[in-house]
Amino acid sequence: MTQRATTRDYVRQSAVLTLAIAYPLSNFLPQVLGFGREVGENSPGEMQLLVPFEAAFSIWGLIFLGTLAAALVQALPSRRTMDVHRRTGWWWALAMALSCCWSIAESLSPDQWRSWTTALIFTPYVIAICVAMARFSWKAVRANWPERLCSAAIGLFAGWTSVAVFINWERIFTNELGLLTVELTALALLAASLGWVCWNLWRSAGNPFYAATAIWGLGFLAYDRLVTDDYSLPIAIAALVGIGLILLALWGGRKRRRELRV
Repeated sequence: MTQRATTRDYVRQSAVLTLAIAYPLSNFLPQVLGFGREVGENSPGEMQLLVPFEAAFSIWGLIFLGTLAAALVQALPSRRTMDVHRRTGWWWALAMALSCCWSIAESLSPDQWRSWTTALIFTPYVIAICVAMARFSWKAVRANWPERLCSAAIGLFAGWTSVAVFINWERIFTNELGLLTVELTALALLAASLGWVCWNLWRSAGNPFYAATAIWGLGFLAYDRLVTDDYSLPIAIAALVGIGLILLALWGGRKRRRELRV
């Protein structure tokens, strides 16, 4: 691959940096416009057993700061032609662009379309950031600290959204389709989310930051199902078992990482 900077390199760097600023700001669109739903606001009568304790969402502050720092790193002239940024930058930019679209749909789409619209945006959004995370994790095995910082930041972003996307789909299966009971729906989607997280841990050679935000969300989920009015012992137990499975998958991924260093 050429080491000479191309127009695509400049556009990629600019897109990542611009979107790293834009995607957190898109969450405040209702406040700016003076109308629309706040992001994450439930409709009356909605019941979602996969929504964790409210404090769990504070992780977004760290994710926003992390992705901004990583975007500044990749924007440096010394990073312009690096293979790892060329292979991940567009996926990362796509994820942040779709995050902006998700926030707009969450805030402004009609109530009857909101669940489907946001879920159909969120799904490719998560796939894109997980592709970037897995590619960056492999490349960062022998990388210097700036690329390790980028790998950590993208891992945090991908880990949290890998769980959150299933919360979005729970809204559809519970409130729109009603195929199973609320609890069975939550258990099925929780199992699917654990499969997705564990698979990505294997693909990424055990990115610990990806695992950390997934565990963070499951820990607050278990707490919420045990202490609030939406009590559900099966969901709490499943979340705790899920943490164990993620730690096991992390161990397996880290073992692969050590083999790469040999």
